[in-house]
Amino acid sequence: MEINFSTDADGFLSQECPSCYQQFKIIFGEGSDDPISFCPYCGYNGQQCWWTSEQATYIESVAVNELLGSGSSLSQPSATLIETDDSYDILRFSCCNETIKAAKYQKLFCVICGKEIDMQINSSNKVFLSHKGVDKKKVIDFKETLKLLGYDPWIDDDAMPAGTTLERALLQGMQDSCGVVFFITPDFKDEGFLETEVNYAIQEKRKKKEKFAIIALLFQDKEGKKGEIPELLKSYVWKKPKSSLEAFREIIRALPIKPKHIDWRDEIPGVVTTPLAKSNKTELSDEAKIILKEAAKGNTDIFYLKDLNHISLSTNGKEFFTDQDNRTRALWEGGLEDLKRRRLIIEKPNTNGQYLTLTREGFKAADELAKDNV
Repeated sequence: MEINFSTDADGFLSQECPSCYQQFKIIFGEGSDDPISFCPYCGYNGQQCWWTSEQATYIESVAVNELLGSGSSLSQPSATLIETDDSYDILRFSCCNETIKAAKYQKLFCVICGKEIDMQINSSNKVFLSHKGVDKKKVIDFKETLKLLGYDPWIDDDAMPAGTTLERALLQGMQDSCGVVFFITPDFKDEGFLETEVNYAIQEKRKKKEKFAIIALLFQDKEGKKGEIPELLKSYVWKKPKSSLEAFREIIRALPIKPKHIDWRDEIPGVVTTPLAKSNKTELSDEAKIILKEAAKGNTDIFYLKDLNHISLSTNGKEFFTDQDNRTRALWEGGLEDLKRRRLIIEKPNTNGQYLTLTREGFKAADELAKDNV
């Protein structure tokens, strides 16, 4: 007997820890070849025991129906078990090359090897830009270009609210970053607050190891005068770029976080864009919009029945399967699945999946569609 489960819009399937009962999501067939063995939340160790309660009930009902036959008086399993989209973060455990969706706590366990990971360190895309005040114009150019690539550059002037203690702000900025770039010009001197920044950077490197980069760029002025690499930085990455473009390449190459992927802009017509992996989708299919608006207008349930002899989808007295060809059915069933994935509708208890009702978010989405006259 083979049972297939649908996945969410990003290809993830829900799993549930038998110890703490919290849910997370995985992608089968990608990442590590080893099985899921640890709960990311509580660290529970086990194998082949990660089905959610809904999945377990569904498997049991399908198995019973298979053994007793479709003529059994017992309730029939619903046609499908829909995987909904949730507001989980997409998290990667680099130790075992495994990617999951989960609620991001400060620390999580790798689902493959059980190693405890500090997720706060992993998530930072800030880059600390250390420089002398006279070089700010040059550094701002780097800052704006880094922002275009998805990084969050940190410069003291615009990152510190008025009244902030400077040393405390510098320390916090360094702690929140995945790396620091030292712009070492002839004006850069390893003294005062620059000395403090060097010390803070080394402190973060020791703590975060490969998750934090120290990048020193040595520049020369128009007269050929060069800056001097501070003694404490000579054991880390330092380069002598001949141009700003070369310097920028060195920064991107050394940072532990890659820039965002390249894709068409949303406003360019006539091209297909690749969406970033995320848990919540904002676009609904035309069929989903029609079902949602009709159910909200009549404040009624959605009825869905599919068996060997008949298929029906209706709400507010409107039947959507008036044409029973396969293409039409696929479109309306896809619309229904759209609504389930986004939790705009949920199955009513004890109806075997045949009756569905709008959630609070579903009514809100219907109101927005009506307001926009969609």
